[in-house]
Amino acid sequence: MRHFSSKWYKKIHPNGEKFVRTWLQYSNKKDSLFCFCCLLFSTTKTNNFSEISKGFCDWKKLNPRIPEHENSNEHQRCYSDWKTLEKNLKEGKTLDSDLQRVISGEMKKWKDILKVIVDAILFCAKNNLALRETTEDIGQQNSGIFLSFIELIRHYYPFVAEHIASVKAKKTQHPTFLLEIKMS
Repeated sequence: MRHFSSKWYKKIHPNGEKFVRTWLQYSNKKDSLFCFCCLLFSTTKTNNFSEISKGFCDWKKLNPRIPEHENSNEHQRCYSDWKTLEKNLKEGKTLDSDLQRVISGEMKKWKDILKVIVDAILFCAKNNLALRETTEDIGQQNSGIFLSFIELIRHYYPFVAEHIASVKAKKTQHPTFLLEIKMS
């Protein structure tokens, strides 16, 4: 009844230095070991460590196979490629780094908008105020305390003002858009 032991995640060199094998991954579901960097970068699937369908699960031969794999040229090349990619990602030197910055900016913008909206709802709830009245259009009379509060906040937060402007623009463009479809 052999099984994988977590002691394999650590490697101790003859001089006593300890290293963590960050590349070694164990799957509970498949009860197998995988080499993370070889799964990503290996061009030749010559061993079970780099085959996603199998993995390595011959626990009797684990002792010679992990060091064998670790010292193989293919693994060292894949490990180097993995670390290079990791470094480039941290430094923003990938092909999609500009896109990643835009995505991060959009995520921050929507988190900020959501935070303002939640704060406004919590303010109304804390003070037992109704969220809406007869109209649901921001900037209109009788739009309710919540929308009036959001309209007030937009004067202090430009990202909220931009969002309100885009919502208003979509509402006004929609009927014109329908007319354009019917005419063409």
